[in-house]
Amino acid sequence: MTPERVRITHVPEARVSRVAPWVAVEPSTTPAAILGNLPMTQGSVSFPLPASVVPAGASGLLLFAWASLAGKNPSLAYWHVASTLPDGSQDWFSLLVAGDPSGRGVVCNSQAFWLPPSASGAITVSLHLNDLPSPGNQGQVEIHGYSLGTDIS
Repeated sequence: MTPERVRITHVPEARVSRVAPWVAVEPSTTPAAILGNLPMTQGSVSFPLPASVVPAGASGLLLFAWASLAGKNPSLAYWHVASTLPDGSQDWFSLLVAGDPSGRGVVCNSQAFWLPPSASGAITVSLHLNDLPSPGNQGQVEIHGYSLGTDIS
């Protein structure tokens, strides 16, 4: 594109309103922020939320989950990472992976998502659809931040 064809348009400043302040957590310097390993067999595991990482007054959690599959694995599986609400229901996000049944490849995926604090004091992680049997598989759930309240005035 030549300079005479460039058109510059003024765009008004955009603001995101009503976003609560949040505190970043770095798992490499706060090891307790690494909640644990993703389960590689179908079923659920629970990870307590460490009070040394998430204060009692937190209003939201920034959770991160990552997975790396190496070796022979089924073609599809997914995890739900869930926070339990006071009424017993759950808010969750999913992490999907597509394995390599031939065992010749390595596949990776990750997801970060804000969830409300868990009424149970723990995060529940469930693997669905298929077990992931290769010993080369790995993955974790980590806390990458938390929000403090909703009043930003």
